Amino acid sequence: MIKIQYSLIVLLLLIALPALADTRTPVEITKITDGDTVVAQIGNNKFRVRLIGIDCYETSNNNRAYKQAYKNNLSIDEVIDKGLNSKLYLEKLHNQNKNSQTFLDFKGLDIYNRVLGVLYFGKINVNESLMQHGGCMAYPDFSAG
Repeated sequence: MIKIQYSLIVLLLLIALPALADTRTPVEITKITDGDTVVAQIGNNKFRVRLIGIDCYETSNNNRAYKQAYKNNLSIDEVIDKGLNSKLYLEKLHNQNKNSQTFLDFKGLDIYNRVLGVLYFGKINVNESLMQHGGCMAYPDFSAG
């Protein structure tokens, strides 16, 4: 009976440990495109990262900015101002944490082949910080862009 319990515990640990493993990968941020998109680099490879779960306002006068203005009852200038403020917040957060390791928790690819993920500056979850302080909205449909 003890052998069976021990074997069951070992089996459960073997199954559970990979799920508990840290999936964050160290990256370097080379460019902040807007409040929810950055360019990251691993070695010589650069790629765009769309921060998952958030949607920041647009930073330029484009079709998506007009949709955000209409949906949120804002002027196009207000949308762009909010978008620029989100980008500025992310730049400031990045600069304040220059001495911390930056990590990316990869979550997949979107329809534009951008990497989807959660960004960390040290222990700071950047996606959550942007939701709380950076003027971004929750965005549950990650694949739509």
